[in-house]
Amino acid sequence: MNEDLLTKSGIADALGTNPMRVTRFIDRNKINTVKKEGKRELFKLTQFNVLKEELNTPESKKDAQSHGFSKDDYILTLKKQLEDQKKQYEQVISSKDETISSLKETIATSQKSYDDMKDQLAVKDNQITALTKLTNNAQTLNLVDKDPKRIQAAHGNAETKSEQSSSDEKKDDSKTESSKNHWWQRLRNK
Repeated sequence: MNEDLLTKSGIADALGTNPMRVTRFIDRNKINTVKKEGKRELFKLTQFNVLKEELNTPESKKDAQSHGFSKDDYILTLKKQLEDQKKQYEQVISSKDETISSLKETIATSQKSYDDMKDQLAVKDNQITALTKLTNNAQTLNLVDKDPKRIQAAHGNAETKSEQSSSDEKKDDSKTESSKNHWWQRLRNK
């Protein structure tokens, strides 16, 4: 007996129509449910013989075509939905591509700034090296002004000046020897 009991959608499948038409037929003809299982209402298929005859009339077929969705209409609707989804997907991809290209430009700009700063640091290092050399030269000149003997040591001219320095050394040796003598030695020498 349970095999004869069907839901509204089961009856619609058996008769080849849509569930809404079955619901309208039930409301119009005040057909009572045979059994309820939870929220499901079950009907006997034999209660819908009148609907079956209505569906087989030529006027009903034309009416069903005008009111109901055919499979082709359903397929066209699905295709349109897919096309809309595809357009949305392409817009999202395009937006992501624009974001990626913008980020690439930002990275390139940052890299250029980094390279410029690196070049500026190299110039600064060269300037510091040049200033260090100038400072060393200035200190050397300052020392030379104070002690002419350091000029010879600084420039390596000891060979050219050896003759002059040997005669000067003899004079200086006597002075240094006497200056090295203590006061009591000087008294003895006199």
